[in-house]
Amino acid sequence: MRNYVISILKALLISYVISAAALLVLSGLLYWLDIAAAQLQIGVIATYIASCLIGGFYIGRKMKKREFLWGLIIGVLYYSIHISAVIAMEGVQPEKIVPGTALALLCMGSGMLGGMLS
Repeated sequence: MRNYVISILKALLISYVISAAALLVLSGLLYWLDIAAAQLQIGVIATYIASCLIGGFYIGRKMKKREFLWGLIIGVLYYSIHISAVIAMEGVQPEKIVPGTALALLCMGSGMLGGMLS
């Protein structure tokens, strides 16, 4: 049981480190190149997808059984932590429910795909 928890925490840490690095690069691009808001939005979504994909890949390699399920768990946990932080900072905003649901599905799907590719 302890190995499962440690592996999950490592996968989440890897995912969030990748997210932080990619978002830092994106902020630099925004500053230097003055990219449009739509391009920035695509970059942020691609960052979330890549982070969950790599986290799912890592956990799939560690578990070696039911990799897709472990990848899905990483996607769910990644999104849950993300949305909890957003709600804590901004509060609940009903107009963001539909985009948030789409992001949840993207995180879960990419985590599951990462697990399947492992």
